[in-house]
Amino acid sequence: MATKKQPKRRLKNADEAFMGPKPSYGPHNPIPESKEDREKEWRRATHWFYYFENKKKAAETVQLYASRVLGFDKKQVNNLKKIPDWKYRMKAYRYVEMINNGWEGYPITDEMVNDIHNHLKKCENAGSKIRKELDKKPKPIVISPSERTRRKVMDTIYHDFDTEIVEGWINENYTQKFSAYNRWKLHGLKGNAINMFKALLEAEYLNIKDAYDKTCDQCVEAYSHISKGNKRKILKQFEEIFEDLEKLKLSFKAARTPRTRKPKSSDAQVAKLQYCAEDIDSKLTSINPIMIPGKHKLYVYNVKQRRLAEYVTTAINGFEISGTSIKNFDQKESRTATIRKPDDILPQILSKTEKQIDKVWDTITTKITNPTGRINADCILMRTF
Repeated sequence: MATKKQPKRRLKNADEAFMGPKPSYGPHNPIPESKEDREKEWRRATHWFYYFENKKKAAETVQLYASRVLGFDKKQVNNLKKIPDWKYRMKAYRYVEMINNGWEGYPITDEMVNDIHNHLKKCENAGSKIRKELDKKPKPIVISPSERTRRKVMDTIYHDFDTEIVEGWINENYTQKFSAYNRWKLHGLKGNAINMFKALLEAEYLNIKDAYDKTCDQCVEAYSHISKGNKRKILKQFEEIFEDLEKLKLSFKAARTPRTRKPKSSDAQVAKLQYCAEDIDSKLTSINPIMIPGKHKLYVYNVKQRRLAEYVTTAINGFEISGTSIKNFDQKESRTATIRKPDDILPQILSKTEKQIDKVWDTITTKITNPTGRINADCILMRTF
């Protein structure tokens, strides 16, 4: 009896056709014994690793070799990373790959291996010196976002308020105007600075208000040089600024882009969904539930209650599934009813178009109600559109 001819292994690409398979040696692919053949295979294999070399992976391969063979600890490997990877990668990578892939003996000699090991140790030593120099340098001061905002507030709008309004009060000028809203936009300040600026003004405002209302003896004495009418003008200026800050809050709130929830993948949505995969009595098999998310119409049949449900959604993203429930369906458009003759109705649901199915619903004489969206182990997922 003639045996079937095995098809030839298909090469992955033109590079593999030209360079041959990845070098790997062992019982399945022994190293050539003659010196001439060894040298020829060595040239081919080392050139293969050179041709297909990925710089990042090659550096990681050498680092792993230094850790596994030379016993470099985590600190020494990090020292190796401090220098440009080409300094230790170019001299060692191809030889390390040959050793890793089973090459033994000529032309790899003890002298060659020692040279590679000494080279890696020198590179590690150079990296250690670089690391020590870096450790001597002062660490850059990291300024927190809130501190950056505070500094900007102090350098911009608070500076304007202090030089224009406060100095005016010192010079007994209580009629100057200060539009916090316009200054805010001029300096390009964000919404997160509003409460910060307000807090800077509020303490002074409360002190003057206590002096005006005479609720604090110390404040009354501190501002005794200012008449009651001028105190009222100062309070009015503060209150106008506070009103501007409230308007700014509303403007930033209106301009804020609402965060949209990224929908889960279909696999993640249906992970906990309980449904009946197949019902022998009804001769029905469920569709794969990952087909439901994103669709706009779904037919579900409860084999225990003999109820047919039609879910309809008008949502742009279609249905979503959360736990064991259908989400985003339209309560008014969706419907469910008990089926008296399932053998007549269900085959039509599986085979007809959407418009034809609407006519099938007209033949159902039982009470039609709205479905709940819950799916359980008695439910067959019949069809989607």
